[in-house]
Amino acid sequence: MSAAGRAAAIITGGARGIGKAIALKLTTAQAVVLVGRTETDLQQVCAQIVASGGTAVYCVGDVADPATATSSVAILRAQGWTLRHLVCNAGIGKSGATESLDGTAWTRVFDVNVHGCFHMVRACLPELLNQEGAAITIISSLAGVRGVAYDAAYTASKHALVGLARALALEYRKRGLSVAALCPGFIESDMTQRTIRGVMRRQGLDEGQARQRIAQRSVAGRILAAEEIAEAVALLG
Repeated sequence: MSAAGRAAAIITGGARGIGKAIALKLTTAQAVVLVGRTETDLQQVCAQIVASGGTAVYCVGDVADPATATSSVAILRAQGWTLRHLVCNAGIGKSGATESLDGTAWTRVFDVNVHGCFHMVRACLPELLNQEGAAITIISSLAGVRGVAYDAAYTASKHALVGLARALALEYRKRGLSVAALCPGFIESDMTQRTIRGVMRRQGLDEGQARQRIAQRSVAGRILAAEEIAEAVALLG
């Protein structure tokens, strides 16, 4: 257990992929509260952090539910920690032709990606505004600044996150809060693997060809490692 008053970060989607990499990176300098839907995954990441000398607790919940944001802040307060960095990383996608996209699926993408981020920001702002040098990092996507075919819901939601970050940055800059949206290209993840399978199916390519096609869409010309995004997040807060 860390001492009361220790700086901490809350990370949504913290049990897998980018969120896990961010948690492992940030815990070298601060405590972390991991937020996610699968308790066993959260427990495994927390155990890994503790084994490496870090400090972590978790909050089980769906970010689409405002109660999850409230609970994560309550858990942080119970530890006696001070919130210095909110990382809104939780996100889902639903690929496919737009004419066949179910309205419920569209709504779910926005509930998690956009509304979930808003719930977390709103719950955390009172804590963040009391800390000098506090930060909010929103994980958007290259899809947040350019269109992506067969991914209308994801693309629209990630554009919304960029707009939210810009608004927050202007609103709170005079109060010392830093807000940034990161817009990486494709990351080695389950979501990217699903995209690769979709390209294989639609374009009749094998996996190697589909991976190359996906990599070419990224500014870096390759599929990035989650750890590279974690490094950028660490620089922000």
